[in-house]
Amino acid sequence: MFDLLIQNGTIIDGSGSSAIMADIGVLDGKIAEIGHLDEARADKKIDADGLYVAPGFIDLHSHSDFTLLLDGRAESFIRQGVTTEVIGNCGLSAAPLRQPDYLKRNVFCYSEPFQATWSSLADYLHELNNTELGINVVPLVGHSAIRSFVMGFEQRQASDQEIGHMTNLLSACLEEGAWGLSSGLEYFPGSSASEKEINSLCRVVGLHDGLYATHVRNRDEHYQQGFLEPFQTAEKNSVRLQVSHIVPKYGAPPDAASWTLEKLHSYSARADIACDVIPYEWGPTTMTAILPPELLKEDINEIVNILKDPSKREPIRNQEQFFWLLIRDGCWDLIKLYHSGKFPQLVGKNGLEIAEAMDTTPFDALLDILAEEGEQMFGVLMMGKIKRASDLAAFINYDRCGVISDGLSLSPTGRLENINWSPGCYGWVPRFFEQFVGGSHQLSIEEGVSKITGFAASRIGLSDRGLIKKGNWADIVVFDLSHLTDNTSMQEPAVFSDGIRYVLLNGELTVSNGHYSETMNGNVLRKDH
Repeated sequence: MFDLLIQNGTIIDGSGSSAIMADIGVLDGKIAEIGHLDEARADKKIDADGLYVAPGFIDLHSHSDFTLLLDGRAESFIRQGVTTEVIGNCGLSAAPLRQPDYLKRNVFCYSEPFQATWSSLADYLHELNNTELGINVVPLVGHSAIRSFVMGFEQRQASDQEIGHMTNLLSACLEEGAWGLSSGLEYFPGSSASEKEINSLCRVVGLHDGLYATHVRNRDEHYQQGFLEPFQTAEKNSVRLQVSHIVPKYGAPPDAASWTLEKLHSYSARADIACDVIPYEWGPTTMTAILPPELLKEDINEIVNILKDPSKREPIRNQEQFFWLLIRDGCWDLIKLYHSGKFPQLVGKNGLEIAEAMDTTPFDALLDILAEEGEQMFGVLMMGKIKRASDLAAFINYDRCGVISDGLSLSPTGRLENINWSPGCYGWVPRFFEQFVGGSHQLSIEEGVSKITGFAASRIGLSDRGLIKKGNWADIVVFDLSHLTDNTSMQEPAVFSDGIRYVLLNGELTVSNGHYSETMNGNVLRKDH
């Protein structure tokens, strides 16, 4: 007797192996049997005739660290078949937390006053686990959170003593359940870290058999140095490396993608190295990334005072290195405002349209928005068309490349209804399948599913998820590939996809016949030691 029986489906087990026709019996939250179970009895049955049955999709790279505390339903992900998301990426995590005010700098989409009650990662995970969750959550710890805990937001290299404090703190976080370390070396304050600091931390990660996921220092003009640093770090410190959203950005030469793939292949022979991509040419970031590090180290009130003084803006306009070279080259039609609490009427408009509406230059318009946002400036989001379609396709075809959202699990109702991060929050899975998987596309259905299930689970180290396998947790998605559709757009990003018929999370139905049930049985998954 099973709790639930999925019959007549075409099973893609997540390993990359060929699909098979079989049934799946679920009991006590786990996959109890796989085979021809025509005579089996069950409390519930799903007829998956004509549908694919796959492991629940795993998002290796999300930024829901803060938003899950406000609304744990994760509806935008679950309704795409995503049952597990990895938080704490790009060096940003909600813990460890030196003081509550640091939270708005250490997470994306801090969008309202919030009194953090934790300091350690263990306390944060306890807080998160006490939140009703509609998705499984895998925590990484962010380098910027560790660094700011030890030395605040100083724009300088760490001393040996400070590095020692960081490694001790990292060890504690890994013992408390983090699956690894992430860095955001293009963002402040991570950009101030020396290679010595990063190497010291990665040695600790390697000793704990953790993952090091990095947003590299540069993916445009200096992409070679940007990518070689983590490749050499992985080789030197025997640490598993995941290069986040690896596609070279606007400003990199045409051969940057082929050079990077060649180096990936070469270094992968000597170290455990893989990468991932967002299935879009557009990419999101916080608008504060346009500010120079020497300004970002200041108190927020001081930043606001400087931004409001026209005489102090010249150094900001004449930075040595812009976060996006789109800004340097004046490509304002390729930059859009995506979330702003104070200027909702400008959301979705590009830099030229915003400048016209505010009767100023595009760059000054962005600075004006940040100044008016004040304490909430770190929640202002923008999108840029930063990648070539051909480069994206080349990386997706690489066998050690996964696919990610780089987004947030959201909901169009409740406390998160006004947050837009990217269309990927509601559509990254169907976008991936529509553009790259099945039919005449470059990946088979088995290869495509593997990239966001078995491959993703193996990168993070999850041994009991990511595969349709007896004894594994029953995180399962049943979908209709012919109707799997991304309904989002740049103008309307918060639109649910079609084609996901059923989703099981830890053995319980949370999507049934395409309808979301708000079953809140997700868990914080801590790494055991």
